[in-house]
Amino acid sequence: MATNKVYGPNGASNPFDIRDHSEDRKGAAVRSLMPVGETITTLKFCPDLNLCVMHMGKTVDNVDEDKACRTKLAAEVTGDMDKMLKGWDYGWHRVTFYGDYKKTVEDFCALKGIQVVHEA
Repeated sequence: MATNKVYGPNGASNPFDIRDHSEDRKGAAVRSLMPVGETITTLKFCPDLNLCVMHMGKTVDNVDEDKACRTKLAAEVTGDMDKMLKGWDYGWHRVTFYGDYKKTVEDFCALKGIQVVHEA
C-alpha cells in the first residue's frame, strides 16, 4: 500500500496505477508513482527492542517490477550503503516520508527514551 498524496492530505496528488495483487493475482492493488528528485526519511519503529531504525535518501525512480510489492521507490541512500546492506537486521517494511525529518525523529525518540539506529 502506498499513498498518492506524498505531501499530505492538502498536497498535490501523484499518479497511480491499479494492478492485480502480486502474491495471489486476485483483487486489486495500487501502484503509486511517487515524485523523484526528493529528499526522503525512511524509518521503522521496533517497540519490542525500544528502537527506531532510520535512513535518508533522495528518490531516483519508480521501479516497475512484477514481483512482490506493487509500489517500489528507488532512492540513492545518504550515508554508508555498505553499512546499510550489512546491517539490514530489522525486516523489510519501513515507512517513507517525503522531506528531511532526521532531527524531528531524533528529538521525538530522545523524549521517549527510544534508541535511534542510523542504518546508513
